[in-house]
Amino acid sequence: MDLSGESSFRLVFGLFWFLNLALRIYFQAKARGAKKSVSRHERRAKLGFRLLAVSYVLMLVYCLSPWFDFAHFSLPGWMRWLFGGTTLMLYLVLFAWAHIALGRHWSGLLEIHQDHVLVTHGPYRYIRHPMYCAFFLMGIGSLLLSANWFISGLYLLAATSLYFDRLAPEEEMMIERFGDSYRDYMKRTGRLVPRFNR
Repeated sequence: MDLSGESSFRLVFGLFWFLNLALRIYFQAKARGAKKSVSRHERRAKLGFRLLAVSYVLMLVYCLSPWFDFAHFSLPGWMRWLFGGTTLMLYLVLFAWAHIALGRHWSGLLEIHQDHVLVTHGPYRYIRHPMYCAFFLMGIGSLLLSANWFISGLYLLAATSLYFDRLAPEEEMMIERFGDSYRDYMKRTGRLVPRFNR
């Protein structure tokens, strides 16, 4: 097997794609038993979610066909494996770790459940929004491993749209529910970059 050939990168990218999908389905199924929400923000970030769905489909198309070869840029194979592969592995670890810490309190919507508690362990000990951080890691890792600006650029655009559309309402909702506890939590944690000094 030629590790420097494009087919090798497509194969590994495809394996990552399926592993990512499996993790998403697994954690979504685990969160289904959460009690009914008592607070929900109606902002749905439609553009971001639509772009995200399209980008996932296009990533699969990249794995199975040469249709997006026009968007390849030159990057040494060793850099693609080392930096792209490592960043994608970091994404998977952070994505899974955040889900494990949240447990049944996770939701794809901006909502608070009846038994909701403020989670401050796991990655939430250092960062308030590890999911968004993970999404950006996935975009950067995809860009480096695929060396394709089109599929990765669309995903990063979707992640950025979600981040700016949902972050402020999410933090407002948490302040409404947890008050000073959440404000103190904000002071000792970073938004996307971990804060270790407190």
